[in-house]
Amino acid sequence: MFTDPELAHIGLSEKEAKERRTAYRLFKIPMAAVMRATTLSETRGFLKALVEVNTDRILGFTGFGVDTGEILSSVQIAMLAGLPYTALRDGILTHPTLVEGLIPLFSSAPSTHNVAETKPASTARQQTTAA
Repeated sequence: MFTDPELAHIGLSEKEAKERRTAYRLFKIPMAAVMRATTLSETRGFLKALVEVNTDRILGFTGFGVDTGEILSSVQIAMLAGLPYTALRDGILTHPTLVEGLIPLFSSAPSTHNVAETKPASTARQQTTAA
């Protein structure tokens, strides 16, 4: 969506991942952590990504900030190729660009969500029987 700042989204949102009971890690940084956004004096917003726990595949991306639609394209290509998030984290990306913000995003400490809800039914039954 071309707003000011720009809103870019692809893939699953947190709400959709929770509804599907998909275990995911959430990576999120403020745009102030993106060097190019700082040099442009455009630090409003954030970058956020959902990564599948077991496969490291990117499930979704949201960017709210200067030219986040441009960042989205790189994430979309990685998603289409089925690449793990580490391909973007460990890549040598052009400096100084906004896409380079994917490195601090995917290097940030992730939080894990919905892990308990994705346990196989047999494990849940064993825990209930043991109690």
